[in-house]
Amino acid sequence: MALMYPWATKEYLLWKMTIGQVIYYHNIGIEVRNGVKPKTRGFNDMSVDELKKIRDDYKKQMEEERKELAKKYGDI
Repeated sequence: MALMYPWATKEYLLWKMTIGQVIYYHNIGIEVRNGVKPKTRGFNDMSVDELKKIRDDYKKQMEEERKELAKKYGDI
């Protein structure tokens, strides 16, 4: 990258990247170095139905936590 863009040093890019981009490029680096895909399964590997199920489960969990807090502290 630095050959095409002299300002694109590793440090500069690292400071400008989001945490998601850092993790993505780290995983790609592991895949290239080892020749195998990491065992972790990311959101990009999941189907739409799996993602919807995760979202719905999370919403249900957050609603239960909200109800518990409402009982404890009153509804705000």
